[in-house]
Amino acid sequence: MKKNIDRFKRKKNKGNIAIISAILLLPILGFCALAIDIGYAFVLKNEVQNAADATALAAAACLVNRTECGNQNARFPDWSTAETNGTSFLNKNSVENIPLTSANVQAGYWNFSSPELGLQSTSITPTLNDVPAIQVRIEKSQLINNGGSPVIFSQFIGIPEIPLSAVSIAVISGPSGVGAGSLFPIAIAKCLYDNYWNPATSSPKLATQTNPSGFDLPQTIGEPYKFKITSSYKVGSCEAGQWTTFLVDNNSANYLRTLITNGNPVSTNILDKTWIQTGSKTTLYPDIQACSATGNKKCQYVFIPVVQFLNAHAFNPVIAFACVQILSAVGGSGKYAVVQMSAESTKCQIGGASGGGPNYGARIPPRLVF
Repeated sequence: MKKNIDRFKRKKNKGNIAIISAILLLPILGFCALAIDIGYAFVLKNEVQNAADATALAAAACLVNRTECGNQNARFPDWSTAETNGTSFLNKNSVENIPLTSANVQAGYWNFSSPELGLQSTSITPTLNDVPAIQVRIEKSQLINNGGSPVIFSQFIGIPEIPLSAVSIAVISGPSGVGAGSLFPIAIAKCLYDNYWNPATSSPKLATQTNPSGFDLPQTIGEPYKFKITSSYKVGSCEAGQWTTFLVDNNSANYLRTLITNGNPVSTNILDKTWIQTGSKTTLYPDIQACSATGNKKCQYVFIPVVQFLNAHAFNPVIAFACVQILSAVGGSGKYAVVQMSAESTKCQIGGASGGGPNYGARIPPRLVF
């Protein structure tokens, strides 16, 4: 009798387990389905993000005038060409081997000191911390870009697809650090750059008269102002420039001559200090003339450190890096170089640079900030 009772209980327990298993099977299968479908969605999400990143970088490259963008004569930043190039570049990217066809490509400014502002309008008055940017937003859902991530199992629990989206922002900016060999051994004061640089257009100020007051050099209307750099020359209250020997106090003309050829011996970052020398170094100006725009052009376009004030025979913090064009140089009793601020896209993109700093003409290749 006892054996029959035990046998009955075992059968009853087996029946209960079977019922419970059947009840739990559906949610277990549902979770498994979601895991498989969500895993595949993450794979496609990466493809969408990669497409947004590539499109933003390609579009940002056309903010400057480049032959590849067909805007050789455009002023920086070229918002419309950048947006158009981003839209046309999009279909070179695929998700599930199907080209993308739709994206929102928008130009604006990105603020390094306040990234929480997001993409700002092109109509703002930019500060030195605002840099031209391109934002790309891609959605893949329903009828957009061939629909969302397809599902195999989740449709059985009422999920027809998984929508995907990605946002990327790329900027054109000045460097916050430059590699060894990048800098010419002349430093200028910020007030000098303020005189000749237009932060609203991120480009040099252009001459409006051939002989404007306060200049002892003839100007060409519509071209960047020409001015002198020499330790004995001033533009208004601004000292025009001084020799810098970067990390060391070495007042030798021969040492400076090696720096003219080889540049800064080690990498230099914003807030690093650079040594400002005294004296004119008359014998060095023929060297500059030889490599200037009227010479062999090896130093026609150079990058120089900008400091707040030119305190001679002392270390001064670097606050930015400028790109200048050296037109010529005069030695003897003259002792000056004739230069222009520059933002030439093919000449002022500095290699071995990093980070994002104020735009003073020297630029790094487009980079992602979001």
